[in-house]
Amino acid sequence: MSFITIEDIIKKWTLKLTEMLKNLYRFVGFIIFIGILGNYLVPNLMFNILVIIVIIICGLFSYLMTQKVQLLMKEWHEEFTNPTEKLLQTIQMVSMQKLDLLPEEQLNSFTSESHLKLLEVARGILEHQRFIDQVVDNMFEMMFLLNQDGIIMKANKSACETTHFSQSDLIGQHIRKLFPHAESLVDYYLELEIQFTTQGFVRDVEVFVQTSEGELLPFSINGVKIESTTGVLLGYTMIAKNQAETVRLFNQVNKSNYELGRANEELAKRYDQIKKEIEEKEGQRRTLEMELATSQLVQKTFLPQVAPEHPNVDCAGTAIPAAFCGGDWWNTVTLKDKFFVFIADVTGHGTASAMVTAAVSGYFVSVKSKLFAGENLDVDDILSGFDTVLSSMGHSDVSYNMTCFSCVFDFEKKVIRFANAGHNFPLLIREDKKVETLIASGNRLGNIGATRIDNKVFEKKEIPMAGGEFIFFYTDGLIENKNDKDEEYGKRRLRKFIEKNYTKASSEFISLLLQDSLEFYGAGKALEDDITVVVTKIKQP
Repeated sequence: MSFITIEDIIKKWTLKLTEMLKNLYRFVGFIIFIGILGNYLVPNLMFNILVIIVIIICGLFSYLMTQKVQLLMKEWHEEFTNPTEKLLQTIQMVSMQKLDLLPEEQLNSFTSESHLKLLEVARGILEHQRFIDQVVDNMFEMMFLLNQDGIIMKANKSACETTHFSQSDLIGQHIRKLFPHAESLVDYYLELEIQFTTQGFVRDVEVFVQTSEGELLPFSINGVKIESTTGVLLGYTMIAKNQAETVRLFNQVNKSNYELGRANEELAKRYDQIKKEIEEKEGQRRTLEMELATSQLVQKTFLPQVAPEHPNVDCAGTAIPAAFCGGDWWNTVTLKDKFFVFIADVTGHGTASAMVTAAVSGYFVSVKSKLFAGENLDVDDILSGFDTVLSSMGHSDVSYNMTCFSCVFDFEKKVIRFANAGHNFPLLIREDKKVETLIASGNRLGNIGATRIDNKVFEKKEIPMAGGEFIFFYTDGLIENKNDKDEEYGKRRLRKFIEKNYTKASSEFISLLLQDSLEFYGAGKALEDDITVVVTKIKQP
């Protein structure tokens, strides 16, 4: 499609008008020439007739020229005036953002390059305007466009939703419509106007905006004034950010701070109270620790402080409590021709068990005195005495039980006599390396609950002693304590260890055994039960 410019139209119509003028000049010259010629050559009558004919011809020519001019004017109107009017209509529709409402044939009717360029510019302006309007309407903040008198020319969607006014309610109204009119309040528009005038902009001006229901909302106003390129004031833009959420959060923070202050006061009081209780408990704990340490120290005095000595015996023993105070007990009595060994295990462990061992130790002192005095007390007699002591301690709610193994090495008769009160059977190895078990029956010492068993019988046995025997006494804690895999040390492991190490000295044997067992339980693992071991080796005669 070839485009016709304005210059082409002007040139075309200039040529047409020039041609008409030339024809007019020719006609006028022809008339003048005819008149002069007729004046000299033609008689008067004929001249008059000739003039009449010329007038008729002139009239006809004038009529034709009139028709020609009308036709030219019609062509001018169709070619230039109508498109110009359409273009003006198009520009008006652009200003109203309704270019898309024009019929397509009207938009396609523009043929001149100038018209088409103007149409292209109009379309660009429309698209740009639509883009700006979309951005403004999608803003979360309220936005107003004011003219130089403060009249609202445009308000975005957020402004209508926040104030509950429609576009028609806002446009054309003064911005003061949104500000409360109470005399006690500041004239917010005047304050904004002053800042616009002095600074050319406003920034973070705190105001209250009034909704259609009369509700006052806090807002922060920012805006700039709009001027033309020549400096003429055109209007203002104002953006209002809702501060209601900020105020709510501020009030919530104040409330939280108040509650936090109250909580801090209560916490401080509680802290002082707990601190006082802790100090009291700490004092009680220190007192208890001192008492427990004293009890532990006293209990240690119930056990042999040095290795027992006898010319025919190599003996060593140790006790490891599972708590501060243990429930295991062992001791020996050395006579000229005899050597007694006792080992006991009170049910449970801790302070209550330690009380029982204290009672047993107290009775043992009297037993030891009687033996030193030469009184003939045998192993079963001593167990009966222990039983009497423990039975007298119990009552209907509490009972004290203890297992005990009593053994004597009689060097005069060269025999080993022993009696048992429910204790683990000791292990014996002779020179033939065979492991034997010292088995004897008998009930535990003390009451069984609220039931008291009188006249208990503790089986007494006697085996020959040739010299070189190895006897191992122990409590059940040694074989029943477990490792992290819930495995017990067990009798089988104990037998293997004894068979491998029984030839060593008693103290060395015990040291190796404790090392092996504690490694099995696990380093740093708390014991579940007390451990007591006693080793007696009979020397060769």
